[in-house]
Amino acid sequence: MKIEIWSDYVCPFCYIGKRRLESALEQFAHQNEVVIEYKSFELNPQESFYSGKNMHQLLSEKHGMSIEQAKKAHAKLEQQAALIGLVYNIDQVKPTNTFDAHRLTQYAKSVER
Repeated sequence: MKIEIWSDYVCPFCYIGKRRLESALEQFAHQNEVVIEYKSFELNPQESFYSGKNMHQLLSEKHGMSIEQAKKAHAKLEQQAALIGLVYNIDQVKPTNTFDAHRLTQYAKSVER
């Protein structure tokens, strides 16, 4: 079975999903028959390079919520990540455009030996 995963480096849910898939595959009797192919997906092509805004500000603006609501949502996300062994520090994230990161990944795939 082939599984294609389209993800962006800045998507915290993508990494949580990746970990959950890995955990599920560890319990799957036919895990050696599974091929995973990662695909580049730019979640927000309009995102600028680091603007100085933090993730709480961006979430607040995007969804019309208060900064406090955004902080609570991010705290829940950090807790969800922690349940599967990931450490998220949303306060330290510097949001940016990921186009060049995806481009570099595709280049690396093209010259992979």
